[in-house]
Amino acid sequence: MWDKDYSRVLLGWDTKCPFLQEQPSSVIDRAANDIALWLEAEEHAARIARNPKLIGRFQEDVVPIRPLTGLTDAIVRAQADLPRQALRLQDRDRVEAALLAAAGLEALPLAAYSFAYHYVWRHRLAYSWRELHGHLCLFAESPDGLFMVALPLGPGPLALPLEAAFREMRRHNGDSSVTRVENVPEARVPELRALGYRLTCKDPDYVYAAADVADLAGDAYRAQRAACNRFSREQGSVLEPYGSPDKAECLRLFDEWVAQKRAAGADDWSQALLEDAGGAHETALTYHDALGLTGAVVRVQGRIRAYTLGLWLNPTVFCVMLEVADRQVAGVGAFIFREFCRQARSKGASWINTMDDSSLPGLVRSKQWYRPAQLLPNYIVTES
Repeated sequence: MWDKDYSRVLLGWDTKCPFLQEQPSSVIDRAANDIALWLEAEEHAARIARNPKLIGRFQEDVVPIRPLTGLTDAIVRAQADLPRQALRLQDRDRVEAALLAAAGLEALPLAAYSFAYHYVWRHRLAYSWRELHGHLCLFAESPDGLFMVALPLGPGPLALPLEAAFREMRRHNGDSSVTRVENVPEARVPELRALGYRLTCKDPDYVYAAADVADLAGDAYRAQRAACNRFSREQGSVLEPYGSPDKAECLRLFDEWVAQKRAAGADDWSQALLEDAGGAHETALTYHDALGLTGAVVRVQGRIRAYTLGLWLNPTVFCVMLEVADRQVAGVGAFIFREFCRQARSKGASWINTMDDSSLPGLVRSKQWYRPAQLLPNYIVTES
């Protein structure tokens, strides 16, 4: 089994085993010596190092007999030699389980703790993963270098897997400042500061009470309510489920929407993000089922004039990941957002996460317009 810090492999005996309880210590010592020699023989240590899940987690009711230094060293060497695996759609179950387990520690998880959040950006970032000290580590590579998109995911302390992950990034990046870990929730900040890491804030996630954005009640939501009422009065449309046959028409709407944004005077940063977003929308629309995304469209006179896609971060938090609405159809954006939030609320959502604002002034105004209940802190970790 591993020790508490996941830094050494230990040989121990289970205090619940009646046979061991009946034997004198000399018998146990001889047996432990024989077993340790067998486990640390080069052939056997190499086999276990290739399959480290054979080693159990630390258990309080198991008495440590001796450290298995040779086996520990074999595992460290094997992990250093393992290449990172390119992230594939087939990896969703494995990666998502690790992300959800980590997000499960948070009542309001960051949107980045979902597989789809990352997979849709594969056209811009080369994603890969590997296991380090029993933790799944998710990396992304840009033209600037390699970084991590979440903390190491797994049970036990972060010290060793995080140290190994930074070593991996330094080996790849040299002295580049790109070496970092993104999307760190506030709950992990004290532990990381205690380990000596530097933390800086990045754009927070916007979180709304589902009841607020579904009902749009009261003076605070008068303008949004009026926009929805106008759209319903003039168009009489309803929310419809998104399906694969809608993909081509949605992508045409995306191109129209980008042209509308440019015509309205989008700055250089906004235009760069719009160019990047096309591939993300196409991936999400193409693989929505495989990525666990729920989608909806709104038609006006038979043509799709708005679409949206989202996913569940946990049973009570729904994330609106993508939304596009024809800027020339009054109220359609407010309408699809309200109806999509109503749909999520009817299925158990208490909170709606709309991700961050990418430091875009227009997006900041739009997200603030809906009166977020919380701005969910998000941090970047670097070495001091």
